[in-house]
Amino acid sequence: MSEDKEKEWKKLEQEEMKEEDHQLDLKEGYEQDEEYEESQD
Repeated sequence: MSEDKEKEWKKLEQEEMKEEDHQLDLKEGYEQDEEYEESQD
């Protein structure tokens, strides 16, 4: 595999990881909002 291709792959993998982290953050934030609303009663 050429070095250029390898760099492309690493870049893509990092982008995907960031995307996954972002999804997790959104999910956690959403769950915290739910708990917050429940404790308001």
